[in-house]
Amino acid sequence: MAKYKILYKLTHASGELVDASLDTPFEFEIGDGQLDPCLESCIKEAKVGKLQTFLLSADEAFGQADGTAIQVMNRAEFPKELGIELNNGVEFKTPTGDSYAGCIDKIDGDDITVNFNHPLAGCDVSFQVEILEKSKSPQ
Repeated sequence: MAKYKILYKLTHASGELVDASLDTPFEFEIGDGQLDPCLESCIKEAKVGKLQTFLLSADEAFGQADGTAIQVMNRAEFPKELGIELNNGVEFKTPTGDSYAGCIDKIDGDDITVNFNHPLAGCDVSFQVEILEKSKSPQ
């Protein structure tokens, strides 16, 4: 696997900034889970030392929103200490230890609608990246 040091900017198709590392280089290794695989694919194609922009459709980026990933849950299923507010992020652990993050989309009395889709699901994005360094990972 390769290690990279990059500067990047990820924006929504509307131009809204989603994430960026423009002042401080971001260091990662392909496959380490720090970046989504769709962004890693762009980096693999990019040239060292050249600022490049990749325009990704929703399908190429984070996928389409999946209606089955939107769940209506009862307020009693949430930890009492959790502040249940619109647009709050929530995380649930499964009995096997996996974690699922979601966002509270709607509150209707005791019915809480949680969206477990990626926040950018269904969105076209622009990924601008400059690779500062690329090196082989020690085996």
